[in-house]
Amino acid sequence: MTCSDLLGRGYPSCTGCAETVDRPLRAAWADLADQDPEHVADAPAGEYRWTCVDWALRQLTCQGCGGELAAGAPTCVGCAAADSARWEVPAPTPNEHALRTASVMLRAPSWRRESVVSTWRLVLPFVLTGEVPPVTSLREIRTSVIAGRYEELAALESLPLALPAPPWRGSPA
Repeated sequence: MTCSDLLGRGYPSCTGCAETVDRPLRAAWADLADQDPEHVADAPAGEYRWTCVDWALRQLTCQGCGGELAAGAPTCVGCAAADSARWEVPAPTPNEHALRTASVMLRAPSWRRESVVSTWRLVLPFVLTGEVPPVTSLREIRTSVIAGRYEELAALESLPLALPAPPWRGSPA
């Protein structure tokens, strides 16, 4: 079952979106000989691919807050430590980094500003097709989200998600 939005926008609550976004993580996990989430999460940085580390964290419950490890309560020290350790294992390509960032933001939305989460929700469908928006585009999208233009951006079906400049910016010289 998939939501009616672009594939990925309903992540993680939509089953179809979650299936697509999580596919690379589950595939990497399936290839592991040792599928012990605690062992993988506690391993030295670089011993496992980022996909395996992220999938291991999703399978573990934080002893401090009871939430998904690295995505539980925003004030939980254990989750903060696990999230910090997650980023020690780099994603090898810009697209994988964008996919990881988007999925982390959307799995722990209370950790970030709503405008940041909304920006990654808007961009995720395009990341799934291999597009990686430049940082400047992410800033412009976030500015538009803050300006209350989320619905306008959500109606666009390709990158760049470009709208006319907000009225206070004036017209370009």
